[in-house]
Amino acid sequence: MDTIAYRIATDAPSRSFRLTANDHAVPVVETPPLDAAERQRRANEYLQLPTYCHIYDPACMHLHYAHLAAAGAVVVQVEASEEIRTFSIHPLRRRIEGRAAGRVLTFAAGEGTPRYRIVRINQLPPLMVVIDPPEVEPPLPGDAGVLDAAAFLSDPRGCSDQTPNFQRAFAAACAAGKTLYVPPGTYAVTQLHLRQVRGFQLYLAPGCLLRVMPSLGGENEHRHGLWLENCEDVAVTGRGCIDQQAYEHYVHGRNQYQHGLVDYYTANELCPWITQSPLFITDSRRIRVEDITIRNGRNFNLNCRNCDDLAVRRVKILTPPACSPEYADGINTGSCQNVLIEDCLVACNDDCFASGHYFATYDRRPSRNHVIRGMVGWNLRANAVRLGFYADQDQGDFTFENCDFLAMVGSTLLVHALRPGAAGRPSRYGMIRVVDCGFDDAPRLQSLLQVERAAVQEVQLVGVSFCGEPRCDAALCVEGDPDLPIGRLLLEGVSVDGKRVTDLGQVRARLTRVTAGVVR
Repeated sequence: MDTIAYRIATDAPSRSFRLTANDHAVPVVETPPLDAAERQRRANEYLQLPTYCHIYDPACMHLHYAHLAAAGAVVVQVEASEEIRTFSIHPLRRRIEGRAAGRVLTFAAGEGTPRYRIVRINQLPPLMVVIDPPEVEPPLPGDAGVLDAAAFLSDPRGCSDQTPNFQRAFAAACAAGKTLYVPPGTYAVTQLHLRQVRGFQLYLAPGCLLRVMPSLGGENEHRHGLWLENCEDVAVTGRGCIDQQAYEHYVHGRNQYQHGLVDYYTANELCPWITQSPLFITDSRRIRVEDITIRNGRNFNLNCRNCDDLAVRRVKILTPPACSPEYADGINTGSCQNVLIEDCLVACNDDCFASGHYFATYDRRPSRNHVIRGMVGWNLRANAVRLGFYADQDQGDFTFENCDFLAMVGSTLLVHALRPGAAGRPSRYGMIRVVDCGFDDAPRLQSLLQVERAAVQEVQLVGVSFCGEPRCDAALCVEGDPDLPIGRLLLEGVSVDGKRVTDLGQVRARLTRVTAGVVR
């Protein structure tokens, strides 16, 4: 099948890269669009913020990406704006070999679907090469059961607010029991809200951009992009994009990114849900999110609270540091049960995946059964995974399979102590498993694993590889709850800098209140 290049008409083309895949030209986009001087200005501004907002590479203030679909082998050629002196292709454990000649880098993208490759050339910004599998029988206008949103939308160029028109299209599609097809185009919206909807599919076609309007200077209105509230059997699919315009909101509009925030735990009328998310899902059941791109998010990008039976597949999140100085987690859940996150790319400015009670007023029940599989995660200042923040309910099992993380400086996995429940009973985790995962930048990590006085049934690292020699002070720190020691820490088939770990001393393990530490 031919290579299909995805393009949004209003996107800014890259000033650093051009790309072909199987000899087909694929547009490379900047998000947000910045020149080198603006990247440095933003980095300097961040130095005036708390140290946890700082990043170590100003070139990474924004991202460049190319999005395409292809089946079978894909040969990628990247033409850079300067002579290629150094390059790397991540994830490193995929062992993708490249060949540089002058300003052109050539590599075979490797196997698997989807294929997410992160390329660094010299000191240029990161390039995300996003290769999705071809769509299988997507809904099309004219199909039975499909309603074309074009009949309701009046401006596909992004110049006028289409929120009322979208809300009318939602109502018509739901009343008729049809899939709503949103055609290519750029649509300006404030906040799209689906409330108490049952049995509905929203399809964002390739080339479709929902662009959330930033507030005027000083107005600072809190807006989600798409909000699903108390919905059942709803799907949001397609190769379209939701852009929350955080950079335009915070930098151009000079709106305060901490506006209304008392602390992480206190809701108030000004900021009832603490953050603003491009895709926000609350109190919903049997929700499916597939294939879409989320970018330029103001805070948590995909934010799910009190949801059951949630499936997220092949979602691309692209919110680099320029978009928001802090708490821009990639995927965040709280009080959610039966969650599957599969084959997602998460490039963000905080933890790639996080789960806990960040919204303590609303997260009022236990979490259960999270499986995160095939994630590629990138951030420059936080952790790959953070679990249990401020939670006072049981958190259940977490399994991470076949995931790759790079660039972060915190920990691979940060597991917080849980607060006692309302009855004074200790809250606890079930099994936390990290299986067949890779961490590309071990020399930057502050810790290889951090479990903080947590009640955990068992922690397992199986087939995990750390690429590079860790810092001398980066240890594997596991501390159980004073009243509920961790049953077992298992390291099986773990390697550090290419060397198999056969003894806990090789990873400077510090175990406290752990019943058994096993290496095999």
